[in-house]
Amino acid sequence: MSIHKATIDHVPSAPSFKSIGLLPTPNISAPGTPSLAEATITLDLDSPSAKLALRILEIIQQYGQNSNSSEIPWAGKAKFLPFVEKYVKNNEPVRMVLPAFPFKSPNRVDKVLGSLPDLGEELALMHLNGLCESIREVYEHGATVAITSDGLVYNDLMGVEDSVVWEYSAAVRDIIKAKNLTHLTTLRVVDILGTHEDTNADLTREEYLAHAGCYRRELMAKFGPVDFNSRDAVKSDKDICMTYKGYIKFLTKDLANSRLAKLMVDEKSPNKRFKRAIEELALKMIFRGKAFAAAISSKCANHVRLSIHPSIGETKLTIPLIPPPDGGQIMTPWHSSIAVGLDGSFRTVHADEVRDTHELMYRDRRPYYYREKSRLYDFGTTNVKFEYLYPCGLIIHGIPDASGAKPSFRDVDAKKIRRLAEMQALVVLRGFAETTNRELFISRAHELGEVQPWTFGILQEVKDSGRKDKLGNNVTSSEALAMHYDGVFKFVTQKDGNGNDMLDADGKEIKVQKPPKFQYFTCIATAPKGTGHTLFASSRLFFKHLPPPYTLARLEAVRWRMVTDGFWDSNLSNLPLVVRHPVHGTPCVRWHEPWPASNTKFSACAITIENDSQKISDVVNALLYDRRVTLRFEWEQGDILVSDNTAMLHTRTAYAGDSCKREMWRIHFD
Repeated sequence: MSIHKATIDHVPSAPSFKSIGLLPTPNISAPGTPSLAEATITLDLDSPSAKLALRILEIIQQYGQNSNSSEIPWAGKAKFLPFVEKYVKNNEPVRMVLPAFPFKSPNRVDKVLGSLPDLGEELALMHLNGLCESIREVYEHGATVAITSDGLVYNDLMGVEDSVVWEYSAAVRDIIKAKNLTHLTTLRVVDILGTHEDTNADLTREEYLAHAGCYRRELMAKFGPVDFNSRDAVKSDKDICMTYKGYIKFLTKDLANSRLAKLMVDEKSPNKRFKRAIEELALKMIFRGKAFAAAISSKCANHVRLSIHPSIGETKLTIPLIPPPDGGQIMTPWHSSIAVGLDGSFRTVHADEVRDTHELMYRDRRPYYYREKSRLYDFGTTNVKFEYLYPCGLIIHGIPDASGAKPSFRDVDAKKIRRLAEMQALVVLRGFAETTNRELFISRAHELGEVQPWTFGILQEVKDSGRKDKLGNNVTSSEALAMHYDGVFKFVTQKDGNGNDMLDADGKEIKVQKPPKFQYFTCIATAPKGTGHTLFASSRLFFKHLPPPYTLARLEAVRWRMVTDGFWDSNLSNLPLVVRHPVHGTPCVRWHEPWPASNTKFSACAITIENDSQKISDVVNALLYDRRVTLRFEWEQGDILVSDNTAMLHTRTAYAGDSCKREMWRIHFD
């Protein structure tokens, strides 16, 4: 019984069939090898391994964006289910493969910033690694993505030299190493062919350039499809047709300034001739792509096949490497430049679209991205550089002077930091002097805004107090915390127009919630590496990735109740799930994660959705830990951090409290 077109959306709703025979839709296989469809794979969808495999596939699906107009979000899920379950049964990482990262577009006038990777590739690689990390959170053996560079497959057709492909690929591998993206591997044409004599030694640049043409010819000789006509395939295959149209679109601009375009200038009807030449080139690329797909299939059998090309999703899953706003057009980083908005958002654009509105930024003396123009980035005589974090957040690095002296925290414009935090939601100052000076830290808080005192005073020392009883405060412990916003328990008496306390019908003061607008930290001591992270969940990204059928309009109507015991003993109701930001009016999540007694020695917290489905709680909790939404921040001693408490929720992972001296100072302000 074949169910390769069945809908499998969620583990709980998956059909409870016993021993379902899955006939996967076949990929192109190497000549002489059996088709995947020749063997029926028997699955028990009630088994723990199948349920876990479905959960893993759901995570992969969340990262996808297929062009299927039906109600099936990813028809290929059933195709890959037996492969993933086999990995689970064998306690192996789930293996995925993605043909991508060929070379930068040859149009370095209107599209890209140069021939080497930039912020776009950096974000894309971190996005892929985040997918694997998300799988590891539900499956201890995690996942890997093998990136198979197809640069050598096409570069000669587009007039791109083999040396350019080598340098780009080497730089991609450097990013993977520098960013410690341990779930990513690279697989080149030579690795697929197995023609490199010494498999234990890395291929040198000289060897690569000497044999690049031979690799291309061997690829086509071994895997070139027999009796395949690209033009016919474009007419009959939806995926190939979408790929072909994509080729036409990007080739037209890629080669606008190329030798091919210049040759057409003297031709009769040059525009028509150029268009025809582009179409012929796209058909050649379709043929070579077919051969490369067969090569990947032979080398990466039973991998989950990912793609950067539009697809209906039956044999692969389209992955936007830099997710576009509102599920719009997918652009790869090698065909675009990155434009960073003042709100910290990342967009893939062509360079000629943003030159007037954005400033070109450099890293290591080469163009790296465009940044929206703003005087907020002008720090005067204080020498700084900026680093954007994935998926959100901004680090402002202080640059030492010629003598090696760090710039002082006291010289930083506090109003600009506050304004940047309102826009970016999270700003870190790193590499500045005097950040652990207690008096300076407090005085600068008053410059940032109106300091909001608590029962413990203005400044709280956030460290493990060693207290273990039920009435202890979990914030001053080494435990992990629930995702929350600060001030959920903070209420003040409501005032009338004359400043008098307002009373209800029973003569009691009317209390209103008054959370602080900002959190302000300095790091005195860090936890051991890999522990004690602070997680910041971005409301902007939460709503960007909100899954259907849930909508902003629906969530804005939701009210919830929380009941806590211990130190935070309270019973609060009619709490809004969504509020509007006081400065720019964007929607922001207001939530406290359910926190059962099994998670804590201290205050447990029960959450109830008052006027909608309880499933909303699960959706919100899952999305607030989604790596596309939430920054996992690792502190360095002396870091100053300002977080917008309306736009960001936050939590903390556990650390070894008995031996760890992890300590933060925290002040809240409006």
